[in-house]
Amino acid sequence: MSNTAVARRLSDSTAQKSARQSSTSITWAIFAGGLALSPLADYLSVRAAHGFDAAGGNARYSLLVRGTMVAGLLLLLLASGRIRLSSWRTALLAMVAIIASAATYAFGDMSSAEFAQQAVFVLKVFSFFVCFAALSGMSDRQLEKLEPFIRLTLLAYAAAIVAGAVFSIDLFRSYWADTQIRSGYKGIVYAQNEASALMIVGLAYGLMRVLKFGWSAWNGVLVGSIVLASCLVGTKAAMAGIVAMICSYFYCRHNVPQATVRALALLGLLAGFAAAAYLSLPGVQSAVDLSFQYFMYQHDHVNSGGALTMVLSGRDVKFSNVWDEVAKDGYLPLLTGGYPVVRYLVEIDVPDLVLAMGLPVCVLYLWDIRKAFVCGEGGAESRFGKWFFFVLMATACTAGHILVSAIVSPYLAMIAVLIKRAADNRALIEGAHDE
Repeated sequence: MSNTAVARRLSDSTAQKSARQSSTSITWAIFAGGLALSPLADYLSVRAAHGFDAAGGNARYSLLVRGTMVAGLLLLLLASGRIRLSSWRTALLAMVAIIASAATYAFGDMSSAEFAQQAVFVLKVFSFFVCFAALSGMSDRQLEKLEPFIRLTLLAYAAAIVAGAVFSIDLFRSYWADTQIRSGYKGIVYAQNEASALMIVGLAYGLMRVLKFGWSAWNGVLVGSIVLASCLVGTKAAMAGIVAMICSYFYCRHNVPQATVRALALLGLLAGFAAAAYLSLPGVQSAVDLSFQYFMYQHDHVNSGGALTMVLSGRDVKFSNVWDEVAKDGYLPLLTGGYPVVRYLVEIDVPDLVLAMGLPVCVLYLWDIRKAFVCGEGGAESRFGKWFFFVLMATACTAGHILVSAIVSPYLAMIAVLIKRAADNRALIEGAHDE
């Protein structure tokens, strides 16, 4: 090979490398910008829902910001050509789900507005994979520079919840006006169930950092703020989620006997704090009594007083109603998808996903989710990934609003990438030792 050909090949290689670096830099900027603007967009959406402008509750600033971020990331991934075969397969799943909805619309069983909402619903569900692919293409240094945006936005969401409780800000209540039937504060997140999901995922991210770097002032403030905020959201999912995530951390960091002792000690400590707050603070007592009355009403009056109805906040009743409608179509939507879930959501992720996408597509989707978090053998981070996937699916099968939430997707993707990087680094180290 001539010197000219070698020089040309080296020049082409340098140009390609420079183009990739430029692409990932723009990807980083879009991701960071989307994260930074998300709390403001969510706040404006909450204000709009309370009559801040003429658009009322239909003004979804958060959808505009996150939609622009995901669209920008997707365009960059397509332009760079850095899309793997598995990503193309995932994109095909999303297209199949949207085509199924289009078929329902074509046959007149779905309005044009419902079709648009369902398409957005599907795109939100698959936005995790766009964020995951974008983050996977970044270098370790770029990820490290992105993490302050993750921490600051999570702190902003948690601080808004705490501030809402401390200062009794009506705008930040989970239930307000005529629906003030339970206590709790969701802060600047549009819905309390999404706030619960965000706190669970945010705590998982904080504990991942503790596993990787140990306890520090930053990590302590982040974890402590999210735990406190989770206790104030007022949902069962938030409370159960923080306990599950902290117990997961114990079982990843310590052996089984030590982890069990620490988990029981944590539960006792939380119960003690809760009892002390209830007995000494009138505001806490009234808030707890209000929520207790609501749950007892659910138990006594809804669905013949079933305990399951109380635990699921009536979602089993919604599921029964939807199931009766699906039965009228011979259960065909379970296979094909395209059922207009946006018309009446079950609010449990897995049934909603099956009806929207069809069982085969949903199974493949959940399998891809599993592969993102359950990867590698050994190591605290890999064990944490398995525990977190269990908590993730438990939440998706009960409280919902976690796999179908656009606000949660970037944080979920960051956790998945950190778990994968830790597993890959461990494999490299073990391979070097074997040699």
